[in-house]
Amino acid sequence: MPQPSNRTFEEQELHAKAQCFDWNSDYPHGALVSYEELYGQGETHRDETRGKAWVMCGQAVIFVAGLSGAVSLDHCTVVAALEAKQEPAAGEVDHV
Repeated sequence: MPQPSNRTFEEQELHAKAQCFDWNSDYPHGALVSYEELYGQGETHRDETRGKAWVMCGQAVIFVAGLSGAVSLDHCTVVAALEAKQEPAAGEVDHV
């Protein structure tokens, strides 16, 4: 359950969109995350993300492997951004 907020729904949605933009810019598909089933409970699960973060009902969420639903980004902590932190192997060219 998200923390109560004094923001209007429109403000919550704008904040969530910005949060998704930042997340998607920093972490690729397949980032390893630790997440809490209940906020404040501590790590309860650890798995890879699937796809990009998006906004659902005014909250920033992402799909995680092994779950049928989405997880709030507020409940996630990135353990390792698997694809983003890898250096190109010798002889590989990084296309921009």
